[in-house]
Amino acid sequence: MKKVLPEEILNILNKKKLQLIFLFYILLILPILCPIAQNLDFWHVVLIIVVNGILFISLALLSLFCSSKAEKIISTVILIVSIIPSAIFLSYLLFARVMLETYSITSLFETNPDESKEFLTDYLSIWVIIAVLIYVAIPAVMIWKMKAFKPLKIKGHKVLFSVPFILLILIFAGQKLSQSVYIFSFYKTFCTYKLRLGYEEKTISSRHTISYPVEIANTDSIPQTIVVVIGESLTRNHMSLYGYPRQTNPLLSKRKDKLYVYEDVTPPQVHTIPVVRTLFTMMDEENPDYFTEKPSVFELFNRAGYDTYFMSNQPFGGKFRTSYDVLLDIAKNRYQLSQKKQHDEVILPTLKEILENKDNSSKNKLIIIQLLGSHMAYKKRYPENFKLFDHTKDGLVANAEYRDQEAKNMIDEYDNSVAYNDFVINSIIDNLEQKGGEKSVLIYFSDHGEELYDKRKFAGHAYEKVSRYMCQIPFMVWVSDKYKETNPEIVFNTKLPYSTTGFIYGLSDVAGLRYMDYDAEKSMFSPQFKPETRYIGKLTYEEVLERE
Repeated sequence: MKKVLPEEILNILNKKKLQLIFLFYILLILPILCPIAQNLDFWHVVLIIVVNGILFISLALLSLFCSSKAEKIISTVILIVSIIPSAIFLSYLLFARVMLETYSITSLFETNPDESKEFLTDYLSIWVIIAVLIYVAIPAVMIWKMKAFKPLKIKGHKVLFSVPFILLILIFAGQKLSQSVYIFSFYKTFCTYKLRLGYEEKTISSRHTISYPVEIANTDSIPQTIVVVIGESLTRNHMSLYGYPRQTNPLLSKRKDKLYVYEDVTPPQVHTIPVVRTLFTMMDEENPDYFTEKPSVFELFNRAGYDTYFMSNQPFGGKFRTSYDVLLDIAKNRYQLSQKKQHDEVILPTLKEILENKDNSSKNKLIIIQLLGSHMAYKKRYPENFKLFDHTKDGLVANAEYRDQEAKNMIDEYDNSVAYNDFVINSIIDNLEQKGGEKSVLIYFSDHGEELYDKRKFAGHAYEKVSRYMCQIPFMVWVSDKYKETNPEIVFNTKLPYSTTGFIYGLSDVAGLRYMDYDAEKSMFSPQFKPETRYIGKLTYEEVLERE
């Protein structure tokens, strides 16, 4: 058989221009645009472009051996498989100037439809949406217009076939190289997530059969009620309790003498799901396997004889389970309040009913409440009567080159949501105070913070753009007089640096729980507490600050 010369190969490729443009479009548009991503350094950009360039050349050479019909089928499959990741990566790149990383991709898989709808309607520019639609439509037209060409035979061109095939194997076999191919990275993350979720569901669900003694120290006849409230997207930098000039905490400020307001607390991540997974378990940066290997919050308190409750104004369970729902299943009582589609005060009647229920009045109770708080879209997080702030009147939103009128309006809306949150937390404390002589504790903190046009034209939270504003969260504790009187060993040192990574140990201290894995050095309420390096994802908090 006559061998095809390199010049002839180039001629064949020249005739296959549309097919090559299609591959270039699918594989290289995003890599070429990735230099605008603010979370990638120079060499990371180079690696992405080089790896995807080799992938493009390899597939282009292999296409010489495909029949026209097979090539159209393969191109259609590539397009279908790439549509979702391409649209997502491109949208984030244009909207937030970041290339999505594993943490954020996993969070996308667990985002409920209502949250996605809110984000799309309130924060995605119509031009970004149009750009993505055009981006998807163009390759579909290319496939339709592809012309037929006579393919080469492998038998006469083994080297030409083998080299690109080997290059493909090398790319997808290497961890670092394959991560540079965004389509592959997306689906690999998805498969890993699904496998992990199945394993965690099975392992944690079977934990109740394992013996694990949990004791309560200093028991007495007075029932104890512990309420933990997890806020959403609230940075302490917008709270008057922490010195913010707007009075966003008028009610809690009146209680300041009875509140322990912690000055330096950070979360383990800047996305809700990885934060809650850490809060509810003993896992940390060094011991991720503790998520399944060790008991979680509700399991510990159930074993200690507590009545346990979880209520949320965020969706959980049902068809759209997150990777921490398996931990929520362990609570003896669960209340899905997000279905009522009301503001956060929707939790108050249910809380009052629990506190006033005479059938469980003699029992210790752990009540964990998850709020919508200050989650985007901010203007939807408060009723009309909490539309309090107007920068055009109070002059408290400083001018900056990255703050236009729309940005200032959004800051007003965010601050309104903070003031409404102040009302909700104060109302919860009111409910606890009405219990009089009982031992009661309220612990409030936000899952993570939020950036609000503080140093650039950006509002929200994203690990790829992590800043101190996303990490600086409020943390406060209120205790009843009876609790303080009967628990003198509990330490409330509001000055030390803490991370909510060790929250399970601190909560155990508040309840007086003792068990095999309890670690006093990780409990923020223990005199034996020892500050450790605080991580935000893979970065230390100090590294986050150094980025400023």
